Amino acid sequence: MQLSLAGAKDVNQVLLTHQHFDHIGGIPHLEFYSRIKTTQPVKIYAGGLTLATIARQFPFMQDVLEPHELFAWQPVKFDGVRYTPLPATHGTETFGFLIEKTGESALGNKRIAYFPDTGPLSTETADALKGVDVLIIDSSFHGKNRKPEGHLNIDEAIEQAELLGAKKTFLTHFTMHYDEPITAYELQELLAPYQGKILAANDGLEIPL
Repeated sequence: MQLSLAGAKDVNQVLLTHQHFDHIGGIPHLEFYSRIKTTQPVKIYAGGLTLATIARQFPFMQDVLEPHELFAWQPVKFDGVRYTPLPATHGTETFGFLIEKTGESALGNKRIAYFPDTGPLSTETADALKGVDVLIIDSSFHGKNRKPEGHLNIDEAIEQAELLGAKKTFLTHFTMHYDEPITAYELQELLAPYQGKILAANDGLEIPL
């Protein structure tokens, strides 16, 4: 649905962060895109555990998916953009992606970090993300962090962004399970002192690369 709203006509490759259902549950929607529109398998890139989970949960998809295994720190490149899977802190074999575009065509955001599911970043991952142009990061909770081993609350996400020296940060992966309820308007007020440097992500958001 989100791809349709964004006007996407084609899906060339799919990169997945990890095997949890809220991140792979939409895979079956690609079945008839492959069978009818392209008549070619869709290339999916993920860690070995995620690929195995998809094969087990969606066995009817095996002839319409072309799996490619990702490994931490080993980048893949599509259309002049490099995606490097970096370890996130969220269960077994969860990746975030460092997304980089080089050359004259880059519009300023040459390094984008995408970590929608993570707890505090490891030293190695944080070092690789220092000074990123855009950070997209897990902000699953407000108030008490109910799963600190694999998530951040809003305050922790802001602290992580500041430690990385990210030029702009978008908070994402919001949930309804807040220890302290907060409305979208109240969240905007909370982030206002950061003067646009830290924002709440929203549906339809576009980030130039």
